[in-house]
Amino acid sequence: MAIFIPRRRSSEVVGEFGPLGVERHEVEMEGAPPHPIYTLRLADWVTIVAVTDDAQFVLVRQHRHGIDSVTIEPAGGIIDEGEEPEAGALRELVEETGYEASEVVSLGWVHPNPAMQANRCFLYLGRGARPVLDEDGKWRGPGDHNDATESTEPVLMTREDVEAAIRDGRISHGLGVLLLERALTRLR
Repeated sequence: MAIFIPRRRSSEVVGEFGPLGVERHEVEMEGAPPHPIYTLRLADWVTIVAVTDDAQFVLVRQHRHGIDSVTIEPAGGIIDEGEEPEAGALRELVEETGYEASEVVSLGWVHPNPAMQANRCFLYLGRGARPVLDEDGKWRGPGDHNDATESTEPVLMTREDVEAAIRDGRISHGLGVLLLERALTRLR
């Protein structure tokens, strides 16, 4: 049995809210009258987990407005316009954790929610993670790198702790869990 691909008759932007755009599409499906479908327009995202030379996973603790709670997850965010995904991953790692990585490995990309949005999330593993030091050789943490809308704290976890936190729900960010599972597989 073949599926019928809806035909978009028209599309319009119905709202712009910072990094989020809402679009309305008039679609036609075989045997049904035209009807509206709403989608979200978002920039591509990136997420990265870095691992230190002594096998500590560098994660971030931060408040998430959607669930109004603090999460533990890999660093990540919006890829800036004109920025390559890998560069965005390294930038987010420094901004949110105060760590950098000497090597970056792509673990692919996914569509976060193709039912409602067309953006992609690029997944990276960073190796050789170490704190970013200032000119005096001191680590100042992520506070020096965060913008005014973020407050983050780095969290170092062993492989066993990461696996347990995924199992018991302490790490529950869907894209973060996916990245961590891919990283854990790659590091076997």
